[in-house]
Amino acid sequence: MRILGKCFLYADKFKKRCLSKYFTSLINTENGIINAEVDLYHPENIFLGKNSYVNGGKLYAGDSSKIIIGNDCMISYEVHIRTTTHNYKDRTVPMKEQGGYEKDIVIEDNCWIGYGVQIMPGVTIHSGSVVGAGAVVTKDVEANTVVGGVPARIISRL
Repeated sequence: MRILGKCFLYADKFKKRCLSKYFTSLINTENGIINAEVDLYHPENIFLGKNSYVNGGKLYAGDSSKIIIGNDCMISYEVHIRTTTHNYKDRTVPMKEQGGYEKDIVIEDNCWIGYGVQIMPGVTIHSGSVVGAGAVVTKDVEANTVVGGVPARIISRL
């Protein structure tokens, strides 16, 4: 029984490694890694820099919008980066009939995005920044800062 369990463990690791290589091959990257537990939408519009990795979550680029992740970035599990969203401000039209819009998301070099972060369309996270676990980033993040909360606010400067 113990041997059978080890066989399943190694088979699962092998499957995840193969899927990770496949997902990474779908996007535009130079030595970046996309984990097998990442959902991709429009992978042709996702760009991952050197030595960066995405552990898990969702990378949803739009038809005409991009997700650009710089070099040496660490992106944790359950992170949702989505360039599309719904319109909702016209009170005379039901929200589901208002359509949506797309805006690029840019994460510059040397950033750390914590577990469960949500990054909204149009946001730029500048170099050297840290986004704390569970934050919802609705506005640009200054370089060399730590942000957290809902909505994300500056906690400290590095």
